[in-house]
Order: sequence, then C-alpha cells, then structure tokens
Amino acid sequence: MSFPVLSEILIRPAQPGDAAFVAEMVYLSMGKLADYLFEDARGPVITLIHNLVTRNAGRFGSGIAFVAEADGRSLGVMVSFEGARLVALNLAVIPHLFPVTGTVSALRFLWRGFGLPGGREAEKDEYYVSNVGVPSSAQGQGIGSRLLAYAEQTGQSAGLKKCALVVGLYNRNALRLYQRLGYRIVETVQHPSGFLGYHRMVKDI
Repeated sequence: MSFPVLSEILIRPAQPGDAAFVAEMVYLSMGKLADYLFEDARGPVITLIHNLVTRNAGRFGSGIAFVAEADGRSLGVMVSFEGARLVALNLAVIPHLFPVTGTVSALRFLWRGFGLPGGREAEKDEYYVSNVGVPSSAQGQGIGSRLLAYAEQTGQSAGLKKCALVVGLYNRNALRLYQRLGYRIVETVQHPSGFLGYHRMVKDI
C-alpha cells in the first residue's frame, strides 16, 4: 500500500476545534478498555469521550493533548504529561463523569477503574504517554514515532530522565514499534479478560 508523501510532520497543542478528532484518537488508543469502562453509560462511548475532552476533564482533557499534522491534515493525537500529575489528573475526571454519563454509569466507571489490575501507570520521575492514536489511513508514515519523539523531548525539557507508556498485551504492532524505539518492558500485568492485560514500558531519555 502506498501513502502520499508528507511534508514535515508538525506537533502542536490541541485546540478546542480539535475536540472531535482528539476524542476519536483517544477512543482508538483505548480499544476495548474504553467500552469496558463506559459500559451501560448513556450514549455512544465516542460521544461521551468527546464531551469529556470538550470539558477538559483531567486526563481526558484537550489541555494535555497534542496533534500531529502535515499538509493541513490532522494525522494523529498524543495525550501526555508528567507522571507526577497522574493522580491529580485522574481525580479531575471524576466531577465531569456525573453530568456526562449519569450518576449510575459514573459510579460504575469509577468502580471498574479502581478495580483494574496492576500498579501505578507512571512514576513521578517519568514523562507519561497516556494515549497515542493514529487513524488507519495515516499509519505507516512515522507519525507515531514522531509523536513519541516529541514526548521524549518534552520530558527532557521538564528535567525528567525517563519516558513511560503502557501497551495492551493484544497490541503486538504497537509493542514492536515501542521496542524498536528503545522502550523496554518493566512490568507485565496479566488479566483473565485478555484486553485488560498490558506491558508497562520505559525508555531512558
């Protein structure tokens, strides 16, 4: 399959007008985990995530999202932040869940989220890549690699020495990409469901 030749890939902070694309890429990157967390919530999951992004709701917020673009086209999204902000960003989601999903669904989301296997996603001395999403039409053009390079540069600028991410056990293509870019597995979390299991990966920067 051939792809159009791109000019320079630029990475920029997400703007309010990017909310729909950011939500789509966050949903893509979360895979079945999103359907699990938002199960039985009112409305399609992509719509709920869109509403959270629009509200700048913690780790779903557009304020920590970055968009890759070339030739005027949005080609990918990364959500990333310092690991020291992880707890605060998780807590910041909570007040937005209730108006977006409804009380019962919000409580179910929180129950499922707190019950997820594994430990802390990122340490305080790491820059954390929470989500990377590239639509199928733009894959194979180095966009994911460019987004991760941007994350590593941002982490270095913040005085951090490591960059971290998690990848689902089922996502072998992403795992190979991350390993090729120098990320190493530091923890593997198994779960009977399969799609909730993941590798936690870290790279020295």
